[in-house]
Amino acid sequence: MKKVFPYPVLSEPVVLTVDEVIVGTEARKLITINDREQVIALHDVKATWDEIRIRVSVTADASELTEGLWRSPGCIAVVRNAKTKIRHTFRLRPEGVGRWRGDVYLRRGEQLDHCEIDAWIVAEVGGEASRKIGAADARWRADFEAKMPTKQRSISMVWKDFTDDANPEFADFRDDPWLLDAQVDEPVLYLNSSVEGLRAVLEGSSTAEQKLVREILASQIASEAWSAMFNSALYACDVEDGQAQWPGGWHEDVLKRMLPDLFTDRSPSDALTELVERRTEGENGGDLQRRLMHAVSLQSRKPKTVASTLKTLGRIANTKESV
Repeated sequence: MKKVFPYPVLSEPVVLTVDEVIVGTEARKLITINDREQVIALHDVKATWDEIRIRVSVTADASELTEGLWRSPGCIAVVRNAKTKIRHTFRLRPEGVGRWRGDVYLRRGEQLDHCEIDAWIVAEVGGEASRKIGAADARWRADFEAKMPTKQRSISMVWKDFTDDANPEFADFRDDPWLLDAQVDEPVLYLNSSVEGLRAVLEGSSTAEQKLVREILASQIASEAWSAMFNSALYACDVEDGQAQWPGGWHEDVLKRMLPDLFTDRSPSDALTELVERRTEGENGGDLQRRLMHAVSLQSRKPKTVASTLKTLGRIANTKESV
């Protein structure tokens, strides 16, 4: 659900676009920018830059702005960095009704890992100036670690003997076949090498039956990993000025990948607001867990795996009967 304001706000989308990235006096290649995922990859400049200028444009519905119960609408770009705790605003210049353009500046001493770029529409409402009446449907991420402008990441998988005294951190989980560590900068999936046959099935399946077991196991591992990452990401979300904030890093990547499957009728930002409100209001979670099971099934490709496995089992059974 959308955040409720005690005054009228925009209902139509607000679109934030990155038009150009300038490091020093040099414009970067367009390959740096990914419009679909709203990411700017800045890894190749992180050792040489002092200031980065990002040229942005914002559009909102012109008729809604003209007919709304507010005066003097304007637009500001907002830069936040969760690790350095900075927030800066940059007023954009109008270029007609519902269109703004301007520059956002990132300064080296203020940025670490990545920052988030948002756009707010502000106006005078009820005699009070600079009230927020809208925000970008999708915020941008300027990532100083990304070599390519994409949010897709893979999970590291490491084999460990959970029963080995050299790995005391696994002592309480010695019989578990796998375990996800979601408390680190990047999630790590640990596979228990002491479980007899697990490594052989996952890495060396040769017969049709072994391959079926491998596919089912892999799907189950993926399901549990996605569930654990989602829950960790949910509790990494903060609320600032009454608005849910994207947590950054892999937590944000997980949420933006899964939320469209949890709340199909909402924008990512509205879905995040809905999710955090459900967490803070202490609902029993039944509906959310059903939605999460569905989203996890899609991410782990479980429906396809189950259907394919059942078909293969049927073919194997028919083959044996005909012999």
